[in-house]
This record gives sequence, C-alpha cells and structure tokens, in this order.
Amino acid sequence: MRKYFFSIIICLITLTFTKGQQVNSFITSDSESIYFTRIGNGPKVLLLYGGPGYAVSAMRPWADSLSNEFECILYDQRGTGLSSNIKIDSTRINLLRAVKDIEELRVYLGEDRLTICGISWGGMLAQAYASYYPENTKKIVLVSTLGPDLSLMSAFIDNMNMRRYPDEIDSLNYWDDQPDNELSKMKRSFYSYLPEFYDHEIGKKMLVIFFKTTTLNEQMENLMWNDLLTSYDLKSSLNNYNGQCFIIRGRQDPVPAEEIYRIKEILPQTKILIIEKCGHFPDYEKPIELFAKLRKVL
Repeated sequence: MRKYFFSIIICLITLTFTKGQQVNSFITSDSESIYFTRIGNGPKVLLLYGGPGYAVSAMRPWADSLSNEFECILYDQRGTGLSSNIKIDSTRINLLRAVKDIEELRVYLGEDRLTICGISWGGMLAQAYASYYPENTKKIVLVSTLGPDLSLMSAFIDNMNMRRYPDEIDSLNYWDDQPDNELSKMKRSFYSYLPEFYDHEIGKKMLVIFFKTTTLNEQMENLMWNDLLTSYDLKSSLNNYNGQCFIIRGRQDPVPAEEIYRIKEILPQTKILIIEKCGHFPDYEKPIELFAKLRKVL
C-alpha cells in the first residue's frame, strides 16, 4: 500500500513537467517584475505558497491536478522563485506590499474578483488580501492556514516541539551545531519540519521531494516575519469580506485547531473540511483527498 502511495506521488510530480505552461510577468507600481505561471483552462485560481520565502514551484502538482477544470496561476511572491531578482529590503518586503502586489496582479489579469487558494502562510496572505480588498475577492480557500493574527504562534511551536521524536531532536541538535552551509541548512529545515507530518515516515520521504522542488529566500523570509510580528492582525478588518471562505485542514495539523474557529467567528460563512490522519502538508500526506476537496470547493 505504501509503495502504491509513493508511486502516485511520483506520478503527480512527473506530470508537472509534461503539462503545458506559460510563464508571464507584470511590472509593479514600484517598478519590479513579478512572475507567475499559468497552467490549465477554466476559471482562474490564484495559488499562494507558504513560508514565507518559498518558491511556488512546490504547488506544481496542485496546478496539474486542477488544470482540466481551472486556469491555475502559480504566483511567485516578491522575493521568491522566479521573482527573486528584485530589490529586497523592509520597504519592499512587508505585508502591505505583498497584498498590493496581488491587487496589481488582479488588474493585470483583467479579473473583477479573485479566487485565491493559499496554504500555510499563503492562507494568511489570502486572508490579508480579502481584508484589504474585500470587493475584489470572490472566494478564499485556506489550506493548513494560521488564524487572523499570530497570538497562537507559540502554541504552534509548542506542538511542533512536542511531536519531535528523541532521535529527531538529536539530529536537529547535531545539525544546529554544524557550520552554516547548504547541507546543514537543509538538514535543519528537514528535522524542523518533520513534526508537521502526521506520519513521520512519509515526512522523511516527502521532504526530500519538497527540497528538490522549491527554494527558500532566507532574506525575504526574515524580512517578512519581522514585519508580520508587528503588522499581522486582521481581527478588525477580515469581517469586511463577505464572500465565500473554505478551510481545509489536516486533523493532526500542529497549528492549533482553535485558529480555524477564530476565522469562522469573524467569517460565519466559512465552511470547514477536515482530512483525517494528516498534518500540515496534506499535499504530501493525502494529495488525492486534498485535490478532490479543492475541486469540490473551487
């Protein structure tokens, strides 16, 4: 059964390199080039990846799965992936600028309203866009998202630490003590992210694929988190949004379950879909179920 599961994953990854795609860019109001990739045909869906700082290339299997019904816009946020060759400082990497970039992308695409699907940090960014531009947002689909502020971030970290097995703690401590280089940074991330999986054995295999399919811009990551720690609070603005909201969550996601109910308190129209025996990475642990749910709600 497990061999069959991983064969499906490899097929999904392989198909992303065979389906047609179109890479485009637009010029922002501060004269930077931001890139995105179009895959598929149908109503447009903007895909936002997590991190912050990771390239959207990790969402290629999402676009491949949805491309028969939707035109997927794989959006490399400012400072990530194809959009890395820009000026990076605190005036250009912050929540308000990230939201404005999406609004300028909407105008470039000629869409009256956006359907946005984001995972983790991508879900936070989707909430922020809906807060600032509610009239321009048709639907938000939040996968493994955090809530409307960062008040439960410490609980998320506690859950991660609690789920890390003794041998994983030893490995993480070992790599933390090693000099900074490409290998040591990858190993630190590997053992840091492992508790985000319900099944750590799946995590060990799938994180290898994850690191091969995406890249991290650490400077963008640090700048954005520095800004989020002071600016990310949507509790008084998210209720401006009256459109559809769907949350897809793994039952065993270390992000506190309270987060999704805090969103639902603000947006009572929210509908919640649960994936059993799944952590923070449903695209790697339960891809078939995730993509089926996405096709249902998008």
